[in-house]
Amino acid sequence: MKTLSIISAVTILCSNNALAYGEAGRWSGGWGQGTSEYTAVVNEQNNLYIACNDTRKVSMTATVQGKEYGSYAGQAFSIIVDGSQYNEPYETDSQVGENNFFDMWGKLRRAKSISIVTADGKQLALPTKDVASVLPATGTPEFGCQMWDQ
Repeated sequence: MKTLSIISAVTILCSNNALAYGEAGRWSGGWGQGTSEYTAVVNEQNNLYIACNDTRKVSMTATVQGKEYGSYAGQAFSIIVDGSQYNEPYETDSQVGENNFFDMWGKLRRAKSISIVTADGKQLALPTKDVASVLPATGTPEFGCQMWDQ
């Protein structure tokens, strides 16, 4: 009976976390293994994932129609925040890239509209719900995004 209860509990937990990264229609954040994680989820096939770590540079992956773009994915994407476009915002190895990332991050926190445009022309509108409460302000102890590999 105890085994059945454990299996039932695991099944319930897994079904509630079907999107793995967060709840559809909103931003969410978490922390694990030294990495702060932020996600904007549309549905199971469409999301934005940002990983911030104090020993590795920031990474971002956009999943659009089930295909991954961005850091380590081989194809680029841009983020458009309230009409301002940021090409490859995860490329932070230069002063220009770092400045663009900080500018984008600040605008994300106040965004009225956010969308992704992929290198192969796919577009995805992202939610803005909870973005201001999930993404920490730069210059605060909660902000842990490294701009380059140390």
